[in-house]
Amino acid sequence: MRFPTRSLVLTAVLSCATGMFAQQPEVVHTQLTTQAADHGLNTALDTLKRESAPLWVGYSVPVVDRFSSGWNSNRVARLEGDRSPDNSDDVVAKHATFDHALILLRLSGGILEKIRIESPERQLDAGGLRLVWLTGVGEDDSIRTLTAIARQDAIRRLMDSAVFAISIHQAAAATQALVSLAGADSDLALREKAAFWLANQRGHEGFVAIQRFAREDGDAKFREKLAFDLTLSKEPAALTELIRMAHEDAAAQVRKQAQFWMATKGGKVVAGDLRNAAENDPDTQVRKSAVFALSRLPREEAAVQLIRVADSSKDPAVRKQAVFWLGQSDDPRALDYLTKLLKQ
Repeated sequence: MRFPTRSLVLTAVLSCATGMFAQQPEVVHTQLTTQAADHGLNTALDTLKRESAPLWVGYSVPVVDRFSSGWNSNRVARLEGDRSPDNSDDVVAKHATFDHALILLRLSGGILEKIRIESPERQLDAGGLRLVWLTGVGEDDSIRTLTAIARQDAIRRLMDSAVFAISIHQAAAATQALVSLAGADSDLALREKAAFWLANQRGHEGFVAIQRFAREDGDAKFREKLAFDLTLSKEPAALTELIRMAHEDAAAQVRKQAQFWMATKGGKVVAGDLRNAAENDPDTQVRKSAVFALSRLPREEAAVQLIRVADSSKDPAVRKQAVFWLGQSDDPRALDYLTKLLKQ
């Protein structure tokens, strides 16, 4: 009985080792070394920053199932110099999905210079630089390190890459990190980037966070940006939240943005809400903006709604706006309506 048990244990160990090895990338034009991140990712990076020559550091993390390669490019990813595709290689299938991604960091002179996220399907060309592959990097550790990078003003040029890298992690801690980065203690650029990826990558939990910001955050400029972010969410309630913003947000500019994006996302479904805003919003500019949003509806619906507003609005500026957008339409009903106006 003991022999089969040892055999099963050995098989399990070999299987685990094979899985870990499979996540190590194929790299050319490099001196590839492997190093265990026993004391954490940040400590490993601090140690490697002491080296005089530039180098790349990489590790692998599990990713959310909504993330796909989408490169539709050649198999080789050039980390240095000319990054134009090598046409001798097979093309990676467009939007191929995978369960982990490679996070690559370029260090030089004690400074983190670049962050890249690559598909494990691609061969890496390190351009002659050494590449240190770190093993044992936990997701939470990776998220903490990338969050700290995103917050550092001295390397703010890396912010976009760091926030995106956080967003693709499979762990729930990634959502909480993005919520933190989108909080009021961050500057607007960082808040907007974190909110964008919350909506784009983090599913229902990301939507809930965006909804809370849209209802509770005190910065109108940030809430204005959230209107677009809601169009990225796959949650059915995202459109409902856009409609709420268009009706209820205290800032006229936010209501205008919500109108525009709800027309883009909702189409005919939101026509009545937009027409109501065009006729009843207390702000003249918001009423005119609602007319513009109506013009963005599908062609036939836009003409119908604009004609209704042009006929019924008590605000001359709104009626004028409706007539203007009817003049930009190629719908025959718009032309008929304008012709009748000219004959009056």
